[in-house]
Amino acid sequence: MLRLWTTGFLMIVCWSLWSCKKELSAEGSPTTVTLQFTNKVGLAPLTLGTVYTNATTGEQFDVTTLKYYISNVQLISKNGTFTNAPSVYHLVDASDTTTASLSFTASPDSLIALSFLVGVDSTHCANGPRTGDLDPAKGMFWNAAQGYIMAELEGISPASTQPGYAYTYQIGGYTGPNNVLRKVTLALPGLPVTARSLFADTILISIDADVDAWFSGPHYLPISSNATCTTPGALASEYADNYARMFVARNVQVK
Repeated sequence: MLRLWTTGFLMIVCWSLWSCKKELSAEGSPTTVTLQFTNKVGLAPLTLGTVYTNATTGEQFDVTTLKYYISNVQLISKNGTFTNAPSVYHLVDASDTTTASLSFTASPDSLIALSFLVGVDSTHCANGPRTGDLDPAKGMFWNAAQGYIMAELEGISPASTQPGYAYTYQIGGYTGPNNVLRKVTLALPGLPVTARSLFADTILISIDADVDAWFSGPHYLPISSNATCTTPGALASEYADNYARMFVARNVQVK
């Protein structure tokens, strides 16, 4: 009988300690939040150099370059308050798998959605600092007047009228009516969840990015009509409208 009582008591103590650890992790220390991006074409994972067919335009194309900046990340709680991620300026590069995720620490009390900017805000475009993923050596910086290439898509398509059937989209411009900065807000599946009851050490948010959205969305932009866009302007703004819709939050894991 004593042995059973002792075993039960130890189980209660262990459960209490585990619960306290979870509670303290949620309330007393920041949580690590990781955004994991998976580039796709439709339902298929993106593989550079592979030929795909756009479901809307019917055009065949491959992708040799896909890059985009993610910045100004905010976590949105169920009461509408925002938790800002500290100084996140991250370049996702499809040719480098190590860039597919970004992590930061935050202390949200609950979570139903997140938002981020596709691109680099005007302050950093004009004034820097230009370090890390904002380093001009990354090949994404034009100049202080035009700022950064916010997103880039290049490849080959038989629909292109350019030499070598190439298509090139380098989308930039952070001022004026054709500003290409786009804020994306994603509802998170399976939430809301109260951080105090569930959040532990890590929140992993998986996000799909569908290249097909570049060509069709609010604007129908087939490669045959527009094989090149490399300067700020109205066309660049339309591409930004389109690719802002390529992001979908697929799932959330709490560890």
